[in-house]
Amino acid sequence: MKKKSQAALEFLTTYAWAFLTIILTTSALYYFGVFDFAKYLPQKCNFPQQFRCIDSTIKDTDIKFRLLNDIGEKVTVVSLSVTDDASDPLTCDTMPLSFDWEDDEEKDVVLSDCHGGTFIKGDRLEAKISFTYYAVDTPAKPEHIIRGKIISIIQ
Repeated sequence: MKKKSQAALEFLTTYAWAFLTIILTTSALYYFGVFDFAKYLPQKCNFPQQFRCIDSTIKDTDIKFRLLNDIGEKVTVVSLSVTDDASDPLTCDTMPLSFDWEDDEEKDVVLSDCHGGTFIKGDRLEAKISFTYYAVDTPAKPEHIIRGKIISIIQ
């Protein structure tokens, strides 16, 4: 009778050590970032079709992106803002306040001195950008809001 219980105890102990080894190995791999799949996801720049995103980068404290005015007429951008979903939202100190934008023209926008939010070098950032514009040739000049996202790793 004692030999059966000893065999059962040895069986459970062997599997407990194997299970503990698997947990420690998985924990070490997780600690060193092997399971951080966010760095393997593609970097994106999404804006509506009227303002196509050509390119974007996030480097140091700057967010840079290039948009194409594909709306079919000259517009004036009135305001521009950037934020993210963090409790301390992302802000940029130096932003272009307003500018004119010809039809079928590519425009480089640089947001400088960004801080707060999840703006940490090496991490993935989802910056939400919105700007207000109006068409220059439209008589009443109604303002429209465009919202886009830049998802990238901060270099």
